[in-house]
Amino acid sequence: MKTTLNSFTGVIPALMTPFDKKGEYDRNCAKQMLDWVIVQGIGGLYLTGSNGHGPFMESNERMKVVESIVELVDGRVPVVAHIASVSSKISAKMARHAAKCGCTGVSAVPSYYYKLTPKQMYDYYDEIAAASDLPFLVYAQTSNYEPSVEMFQKLALIENIKGVKFTGSDHYMLGRIKEHLGKSFLVYSGRDEKLLSGLISGADGVIGGSYNVIPDLCIRCINKFWSGKIKEAQKDMLAANAILEIMLKYEFSSAMR
Repeated sequence: MKTTLNSFTGVIPALMTPFDKKGEYDRNCAKQMLDWVIVQGIGGLYLTGSNGHGPFMESNERMKVVESIVELVDGRVPVVAHIASVSSKISAKMARHAAKCGCTGVSAVPSYYYKLTPKQMYDYYDEIAAASDLPFLVYAQTSNYEPSVEMFQKLALIENIKGVKFTGSDHYMLGRIKEHLGKSFLVYSGRDEKLLSGLISGADGVIGGSYNVIPDLCIRCINKFWSGKIKEAQKDMLAANAILEIMLKYEFSSAMR
């Protein structure tokens, strides 16, 4: 079944990659996880980012995980693969692989070892977005640089760049990006604790790690928001954040697992 980025909306888990006790990818566990979150009503999956332990894996291992999960999902929801590496050549290689194995789209943070200038960031995205014909989401980890509307307007001129995963607290900026770049430029909030704030500011969906664990609660929150039941959505958001606060007392990824 062919999926499109336009259906990549709602609550989207940044999927945990399951490993066995030997540190190998556990396909059987992945199937159980996927079947459960999909039944809850998620709007898609975001693979091999930080919650998916992508930076900890070798390139071939990451590609194996993406290929396996796309097979297991079998078109039930859209799948976006995070393909960033310090090396743009490796990122481009993984982008081509994501297209070959049937991903809906790809995404990448800027090079996370070096602090890039705006021109270097543009060149990086221009190179890896051209590696495949898949729609591309910029991963804006805004603690690394100061985002601006002008920056995203320029990046949006690159062919294939269709949106942004905005992982920052400044939802004023998130809203300005959505307003200035328009309906066709998709914007996703990447801060779990600010799910409702992101939606109010104009986000098309939310991508985060805790949606592996509490997708049902967050889906209920987002559905209430979309149906105009703001006060009821706020109660669900407060409940979700109470759970998050407990998880954050420990290392977040370990707590999820």
